[in-house]
Amino acid sequence: MSKLRDFASRCSWKLAKLSKIRNNRVVFCSYYGNGYSDSPKAICDVLLQSGEDLDLVWLCKDEAAAKSLPAGVRAVPYRGRQRLKALASAKVWVDNCRKYENLKREGQFYLQTWHGFSLKKIEQDAESTLTPDYLAACKSDSAQIDVIVSGSGFMTKRYRESFWYQGPVLATGTPRNDVFFRDHAEIHVKVCQALGLPPERKLALYAPTFRADHSTEAYRIDADMVRRTAAENFKGDWTVLIRLHPNVGSQSADLFAYDGDKLVDVTAYPDMQELLCAANLLITDYSSSMFDYALTGKPIVQFATDIEEYQKDRDFYFPLDKLPFPLARNNQELETILKDLQPLWTSPEWAEFARENDFCEDGQAAIRCAALILQQIKKEK
Repeated sequence: MSKLRDFASRCSWKLAKLSKIRNNRVVFCSYYGNGYSDSPKAICDVLLQSGEDLDLVWLCKDEAAAKSLPAGVRAVPYRGRQRLKALASAKVWVDNCRKYENLKREGQFYLQTWHGFSLKKIEQDAESTLTPDYLAACKSDSAQIDVIVSGSGFMTKRYRESFWYQGPVLATGTPRNDVFFRDHAEIHVKVCQALGLPPERKLALYAPTFRADHSTEAYRIDADMVRRTAAENFKGDWTVLIRLHPNVGSQSADLFAYDGDKLVDVTAYPDMQELLCAANLLITDYSSSMFDYALTGKPIVQFATDIEEYQKDRDFYFPLDKLPFPLARNNQELETILKDLQPLWTSPEWAEFARENDFCEDGQAAIRCAALILQQIKKEK
């Protein structure tokens, strides 16, 4: 059946390649068909406001993803002939993950944004942990990419050394992080309204990453303690938001007693960057979200109860205890840290880390990427 599907896909692609490349068509994809999110969203927002005559297409895996799109962006199914036709006829592709097929035609432009500053080893640096299918996709995808954009010198080095990629890497900044250079108060109010919370409510976001075996034991955070201790240290009335990875999101209700006010499930909230911008405190484990959130200067805690076990599956570029964010291995340590936690903007350790890894975020990344796309579109006219 697999060989039959591959044959059918190749035939569909050959038919799709008969389509004319539409010079104004840009096809976006985020996390293999997720909704309007991440760096592709930030770039698309700028293109929507550009006033140019563009056909902006988003590859969507389901109806929920399609409903997340704003006016001016049209949905196309992530799988099937419509997807192949959209890709074959687009002038520009924008993606934050790998494409599994060798699809690119002469005259097309592929912009790869990837998805964050890496704590965990990735791609060639983690080759022994990757499946043969994914490895093949990596090499095929990298051969098609025209430009990768980067938010730090560290990630530029990863792209050049670990991605099976020989093309240019541009230090544009990370488009999805532009939001952190805007009005946080406005986004805080937006998120609180969406969650049915009063606008003055302070938000502690717990956002752990997923485990390879889909286990959830490591997520046993004491949310009542977090809310109480945050209120003691930072004052105000607090709500704890729980953001689980989509791979385990269906188990969320079994793990936490949500009440809609003091403890709220935000796993389905469409925009992680808005949650980060709105949050007054971030607690996470092995997620790249901590490096994004650090740009806000607000306090961060690592809550990692299974470091040794997790490291057997995915090793790290940086030892957790050497990162500029305090590390708690259990709820008791977390409580102790929260009692004296300070905003990150007071941390010389974070300033040194950002300097050593050459962070280049300034809130203009999406504008630079959109300009690059428009340059590709206009040069053929």
